[in-house]
Amino acid sequence: MQLSLSLPCIEESSGHELCFLSSPKYDRRVGCNIHGDLYMTQNWKGWEAWRFIRDESSGHFIITSWTHTKKVLCAGPDGRVFTTENKEGSWEKWRITKHPSSEGLMIESVEHNRLLAFSGEDLYTSKEEDTNWFLEPAHGYHFFVSKSSLDKRLSSSNEHPFTSHNRKSWEKWIIEPTNQRVGQYSIRSMEHGKFLGLHEDDRIIVSETKYLWTIGPSTDGEGRGYHIRSTQHNKRLSIDHSGNLYVKEGASDGNETWDLECVLPHTITGKQIWIGTGMTAAAAIAAPFAVMGAVGAMGFGAGGIAAESFGAWMMSLYGGLTPAGGIVATLQSIGAAGLGLGLTSVAVGAGAITGGLTSFGVIKVINGFGAEQEKITIDEPAKQLPLCSWRMWQ
Repeated sequence: MQLSLSLPCIEESSGHELCFLSSPKYDRRVGCNIHGDLYMTQNWKGWEAWRFIRDESSGHFIITSWTHTKKVLCAGPDGRVFTTENKEGSWEKWRITKHPSSEGLMIESVEHNRLLAFSGEDLYTSKEEDTNWFLEPAHGYHFFVSKSSLDKRLSSSNEHPFTSHNRKSWEKWIIEPTNQRVGQYSIRSMEHGKFLGLHEDDRIIVSETKYLWTIGPSTDGEGRGYHIRSTQHNKRLSIDHSGNLYVKEGASDGNETWDLECVLPHTITGKQIWIGTGMTAAAAIAAPFAVMGAVGAMGFGAGGIAAESFGAWMMSLYGGLTPAGGIVATLQSIGAAGLGLGLTSVAVGAGAITGGLTSFGVIKVINGFGAEQEKITIDEPAKQLPLCSWRMWQ
């Protein structure tokens, strides 16, 4: 059985890979808050995404927070792990290799020859312990499947697929490696939970049954984009100029070339927090009802912070605590005031404030692998395969 290559999350502007740094034993991710403090969490969100900057001459990595871009993962000689704002120092360089005896990777401080470790409570480095780590793509396998020349996205209702100009929930797809053959994936609607499939009569469908698709770089002249081919029927997913979906085989005409746009997790920077706080404070004087609507939409209310809300996520970054005077405590105080709201105020406030505090990142995946190969043997894996495809390293 061959493992499929994970579709990497590559910043188009820099070429650096974005990954979650995850402890499989404890199901925890390494995160970085606005103060540069490291924490471990069950979240898979923006503060847990890291940018891996590879030095081509040495093969070592500098690991920076994706959201808090100045913060760099650093190891001290005494085993402490913390962040700095120094990208040139020796303490900030890491070596990433396949674990010799367990599934996963070893992440080692180059300067101190100490391995990154997690005890279930503390993050540190050690010469003895060799905690294994997983690197997973920061998009979490979530994509828009786009035909850029038509400004169309693959979309789906609960009954059938179609195309749309939107970039909303119906247009989000989970494209996961099957771990059966290189380049084979399932494509599942994030909203409806159904798999994209192809019926034997060439009808493109969504179904509870998992169908497999082979995804590889386009063979068109420009070499951009991807072909998405039914593994069972060997026909490529295509779109005509009116936005209608169909499948085809034979020579390429460009209609079957798609872009895969990563859907990155929600995140919020320190600057956005303080700008948002300033907006909230100013608006509270001028339009208190609208602000109450915004704060309520974030999950802060008279009964506390709503589960699974944006406010709950913010609180989780502080270990479930709400430090006095902090942003979470301030917003909860506003939400607990419980002023009566009209639906119009709620909608206006939520659109203005919440929209300014959160963001969706969309980054195009860059071609960087041969999806049609049956077996790949790599002597220097990090030079030829993305970090998130570490399962294929030999």
